Amino acid sequence: MAATFPAQEDDLFSRNLQKRYNGLVMVRKRAIRGKGAWYWYHLEPILFQNQDTGTAKAVKLRCGLCSALFSASNPSRTATEHLKRGSCPNFRHPEVNYNGIRPKSTKHNLLALPPPLAPLAMVPAFCSSEPVFPSQPDRPQLTQSQIDTAFDLLSEWFYESCGHVSLSTIDHPKFKAFLNHLGLPRFNRSYLTGAKLDAKYEKIMVQTKSKLQDAMFFQLSTDGWGKGKKRNNSDSPDVFAGISLNLPNGSSLFHKVLFLGTSSPSSDYIKDILWSTIIETSGYDVFRCAGIVADVSNVNNVVLQELETRHHWMVIVSCQSTALHKLLRDFSKDLPLFATTTSICLKIIQKFESHHYNGLNICLTQQRPYSSLDQASATISAVENVARLFYKFGHTFTEKVIPVDPSDRELSDVVQEPKFWKDLDCFANLISIIRELLQEIKEDRLCLGQCLPLWKELKSRITGWCSRFEIDDKPVMELVNRRLAKNYHAAWAASYVLDPLFLVEDSCGRYLPPFKFLTPEQEKDVVKTITRLTRDEEAHVALMELMKWRTEGLDPLYARAVQAKERDPISGKMRVVNPRGNRLIWETYLSEFKVLRRVAARLVFLQATTTKFNWNQSFLSLVCSKRQSNETIERAQKVLFVSLHQRFERDDFSDEEEKDPELSSCENDMSLDQYLVCKPID
Repeated sequence: MAATFPAQEDDLFSRNLQKRYNGLVMVRKRAIRGKGAWYWYHLEPILFQNQDTGTAKAVKLRCGLCSALFSASNPSRTATEHLKRGSCPNFRHPEVNYNGIRPKSTKHNLLALPPPLAPLAMVPAFCSSEPVFPSQPDRPQLTQSQIDTAFDLLSEWFYESCGHVSLSTIDHPKFKAFLNHLGLPRFNRSYLTGAKLDAKYEKIMVQTKSKLQDAMFFQLSTDGWGKGKKRNNSDSPDVFAGISLNLPNGSSLFHKVLFLGTSSPSSDYIKDILWSTIIETSGYDVFRCAGIVADVSNVNNVVLQELETRHHWMVIVSCQSTALHKLLRDFSKDLPLFATTTSICLKIIQKFESHHYNGLNICLTQQRPYSSLDQASATISAVENVARLFYKFGHTFTEKVIPVDPSDRELSDVVQEPKFWKDLDCFANLISIIRELLQEIKEDRLCLGQCLPLWKELKSRITGWCSRFEIDDKPVMELVNRRLAKNYHAAWAASYVLDPLFLVEDSCGRYLPPFKFLTPEQEKDVVKTITRLTRDEEAHVALMELMKWRTEGLDPLYARAVQAKERDPISGKMRVVNPRGNRLIWETYLSEFKVLRRVAARLVFLQATTTKFNWNQSFLSLVCSKRQSNETIERAQKVLFVSLHQRFERDDFSDEEEKDPELSSCENDMSLDQYLVCKPID
């Protein structure tokens, strides 16, 4: 195994603690919204930092009732020992809701349950599936206003769940008993899918159109097209395309989801759909569409290039998150170093799942859709899972994971070799590098001007990885440069030098655009892009203004204001105080640039990643089923629109099927390389 220096170990340990803390905060936020374990209302993650360096040194859980501190390694066990077993003096279990989380607002007290019924009150009657209540149940007396408020909240929950909670739940005997226990009347299914849904849908449509009309321009974001998801009892995957709109103020609006059948759409169909969507959303003022960011297959990249060539005012780029996923796939397929390692990992996981998977509480990842449902995704997941298994079992890995069987002797001999673990550690480190960058992209919402610095940072980290594991960097960098060439767009360079966030202070105190970091070809791309985005009669004016911008830059006072950063209290990272300042400075202060300011304001706001949509299987089957009536499908699409609109407002695109126990069952949320570093094999 590769040795880790003390400073590197401290840095890895600190970063791992920060990741663990961020994960716990995210889980607690979701739980408080009603999508997780009950105890998160009472337990709060606390991050302890080194006073000198500001790095993380410990993560604890604090009880909100008695302020006691506990280890954050297993929140579920902490809740059981401290809350359920009576260790906390201020915890009164009967007063907590069935899900263990009190409502966020105390304005309405209708969800506070009365004292629990006597034991005999819930004994089921013979030949009945419903509980029997006493003849005079102690039910709260609610006003009509409270009942209306309760049903409004319940409706919102159903809409936001969007298929994760079936409508048939309303007719479940236990759910009816629950409503009765709260003092609420019976809940009719038509209440959710009738006039209330129509009113909610119309209200959101009006809000969406108003926000879109107020925006000077927008960017179309689309995901899907070439990727499918299989329905139950179906061999052919359904192909979807999600479309959303990015606005200059940093917000996004959900537009629609297209069901494209079971085969990938043709190029002409994609062009027609995208163009008709631009016309629809712009109100026939197509110049308001500043561009498109798309997650499409390689074949459909030609479609994007044709659209951009035909409509010179638009910048159409591919998603950089997808590009990094594909780069990881390239590494797993094309680097000989990993071919044998991944093959062994696949065999280990197959053996483990066939013998032990159902009997041990171990968190294994499913095949992650890094780019498509292909063999590369399976190999990457296999590497992750073997690292987790090794962390779990350590030196007894061979004994516990691979059962004693003569046919497994060859596999057992292989995993005894130090070379296998060294190669696995090497690959795990590479996966961690890509995944860390993907997480940073997700948190920062990568803009077009950040693409060149992103790939420069990627190359730097991979160079360090090659040096650490004594790997020839030439074939690795060839793959990186090949993937970069497939995704590079001339507008990257133009946005980079026009974005005030990347101005560089020279020796005279001036803040100038970073032309010195561009290659000669990229400098030509700057001129080419600005010329293309302006009218023919204004092109020479734009280039003259570009020369002025290059030599004079921005007033230092405004430059420092735009680039000002502060530490995020949750993540601990330094973030720009005003993320929209780079665009606003062009629209308000830099008025002397008559033509260039219009080009710059559109370029610097463009996003470089698409919004990923997570589909629920049961809801997917409903929308795609040919047996459903048009009215049923229309209702389902309205629920989908309402649900995704509210997710966009909360900026919450997490998979609803991810459960809190998954996080707790993993022994700390460690990076993959840490699984191996913690327990090295001699």
